[in-house]
Amino acid sequence: MAVVAAPAHASDAPGFVCNLTQNTWLRAAPHGYVLRTLTAGRGFRAHAGWGEDDDNWVYGHGAEDPSLDGWVPLGNTTC
Repeated sequence: MAVVAAPAHASDAPGFVCNLTQNTWLRAAPHGYVLRTLTAGRGFRAHAGWGEDDDNWVYGHGAEDPSLDGWVPLGNTTC
């Protein structure tokens, strides 16, 4: 049985695409509760704005769920 993979594509949300350098938690707020785990090597769409620690957090969504925005540590991305 052959399996056909869907082509990868980025969401059309505003921002820019970078990659996750390690598995990381998508959080509701910087240092907030965990919404889900994002996988290393997958894309992350960063939206405008930074977290409470200036450049230490970035807001956006992972490739796993483009409808769920949250915060990730900037150091876990290539942004």
